Amino acid sequence: MASRIIHLAITDLISKKYEYKDKNRLELGSILPDAATSGNSHLKINICNGTKKTYDLTSFRSGFRSKILEDDLYLGYYLHLVQDMYFRDFVYNRYHWNPLPLGNVERLHNDYALINQYVIQKYALSNTIAIPVSFDEEPLNKLGRFSIYEFFADMKADFQNHLTGATFFFTKEMADEFIAYACEKCKQEIYSLFHDLECLDERALAWQRR
Repeated sequence: MASRIIHLAITDLISKKYEYKDKNRLELGSILPDAATSGNSHLKINICNGTKKTYDLTSFRSGFRSKILEDDLYLGYYLHLVQDMYFRDFVYNRYHWNPLPLGNVERLHNDYALINQYVIQKYALSNTIAIPVSFDEEPLNKLGRFSIYEFFADMKADFQNHLTGATFFFTKEMADEFIAYACEKCKQEIYSLFHDLECLDERALAWQRR
């Protein structure tokens, strides 16, 4: 849901508060779900007798519990899912986004492209993530097929392009608001994870199937 540049901005802010082991792996994990071209990288499931959808955070925490606590790649991946859940709530419920009119999804993605340079400059982001040599051996690959090199080629364009024009829906101000909001939510989630407290219940942010 959120753009990869927004995910990177949130992750950079988190890294200033969290004693990470490997920032490269944390950043890679924070954008990795969007690099999948097949599979169920966001762990979407149907609940409430098929009337609602959500991301199966419980399953991810259960399946990768030790990895989340020990490896920043898995923590970053998990936090991406958390951020996307809050982003969906942010744009649909707080700002009443309507994706149904023809072309609105494409217009939203164009908004992302228009504000990329603003976010990159404001949060001093750099395109320095390195792909681990042994990435193909990561257990995360069972969630989907990640076209990671193609994804990184596209992300390079995010840093290079300087597009101009008016946004349709998602503004710079909304980006700043969400980045600050998601950062606080992620810090809470990290604290809960590492202190064995109750974590985000995916049912609380489930949405109606359309």
